[in-house]
Amino acid sequence: MNKNQNISQVVTQKLCNTCGACFAVCTSEAIKYQETVGGYYFPVVDTEACKDCGLCYSVCPGINFSDGLLKYMPTNPFTGQTLSAFVGRSTDKKLFDNSQSGGIVSALLVHALETGRIKGAVTVTMEAGTPPRPLVKIAKNSHEIFCAQKSKYCPVPLLGFLRDLKKGDGPVAMVGVSCQIHGLHNILDKIPKLKNKIAFTVGLVCERVMTYAALDFFVERSKIDKRTKVLLHYKDKFLSGYPGNVHVFSSNGNSVIIPSSVRHGIKDSFTPARCKICFDKMNVFSDITVGDPHGLEGVDRKLGESMLVVRTKIGQEIVESAKADAAIDIRPIEYGQVLKGQGISKKKEQWRGYVEAWKQLGRELPNYYAQVKNHASAPAEKKKFLPDLEYSLNLDAFASREELIRIVEKAVRKSHIVNRLLFPARLTKRILRKLLNLVVCKTTRM
Repeated sequence: MNKNQNISQVVTQKLCNTCGACFAVCTSEAIKYQETVGGYYFPVVDTEACKDCGLCYSVCPGINFSDGLLKYMPTNPFTGQTLSAFVGRSTDKKLFDNSQSGGIVSALLVHALETGRIKGAVTVTMEAGTPPRPLVKIAKNSHEIFCAQKSKYCPVPLLGFLRDLKKGDGPVAMVGVSCQIHGLHNILDKIPKLKNKIAFTVGLVCERVMTYAALDFFVERSKIDKRTKVLLHYKDKFLSGYPGNVHVFSSNGNSVIIPSSVRHGIKDSFTPARCKICFDKMNVFSDITVGDPHGLEGVDRKLGESMLVVRTKIGQEIVESAKADAAIDIRPIEYGQVLKGQGISKKKEQWRGYVEAWKQLGRELPNYYAQVKNHASAPAEKKKFLPDLEYSLNLDAFASREELIRIVEKAVRKSHIVNRLLFPARLTKRILRKLLNLVVCKTTRM
């Protein structure tokens, strides 16, 4: 009997984006998740339990876009269709003060719950632990939405919630990054009866996530006693103002603030390889896209605001209802300014550079590549893409998580010294990248 492909092939190619689609549809419960040395969180197939049905592979957005997704690919995949765009904030002071930026996502969810449009909202909380890790929850009241505020910036198999969604649980709203929204559409195309369970989607603008090793890096850098339960917020404006610094705190009351410059400095060190070949930074398949208001004029840079893009009629109804009931305070902006502020032109070139490097390594590309490639020109500077990609692909080549963190910390300190003494930040970032690439090359040869 011929066996269908399963998610293992996707993991081997490092195309898995940890969206949880495979876990959600596996009828034999043969899929579990496991952390790797480099901080990836990959599905592992129990070959004894697996029925070789191939369903997990067919819904994986890391390698496949369903016929429905391909059919509704926007004319410009990098920008998507838009009905309107706004900038603003939640009018609920509690939600706004606790938010990462303007609290718009939380305000929309709370309003949809209170008006009976949804029975729950699929969210992610950062759970205290040793170390801290994200947890998927269906929030059913405003307090649970409050607890799920702030972005998590790490792998989350969000779509696993579909496995446990009971007959009376829907409809729900889902908040997710692009790959999670892609996976949802793939599943709904395969299992149409689930469509009435999803009221609307809020897509988060996503440049990338970072592996779990980044979480552990910050806990290590904080010097907080790791024997206690530790919690981490990647951006906490409550203590340092918008856009916020990294905040690590423990159950025994210790609290450490790590400057956002450190978070920016380590991004390339912990970026999953799959993020580098994702074109959908603007979450174009969601009903509503929300993100930080980068590059927009007249924005509150002290307390924070959110940018939101309405993409569908359903999204328009949600936003107009929340605005009419004064749950949000928003004002219109030009979508072109949003795209400029998000640096989409540069991100298009970066995408093309990384996918060409991916091809150069002889790796399989997602099936949407041919439909997207003509919308992005090749970058003039191509030298960095291959070594950057090889570094991310080889994160698991380190002997241990501790060794990876130690080497990144050492490289960060060296780059900061160089930055202070000689060079601008852009050049020190290149130095950091070269230092890390040299370490990975040595490691993989051993």
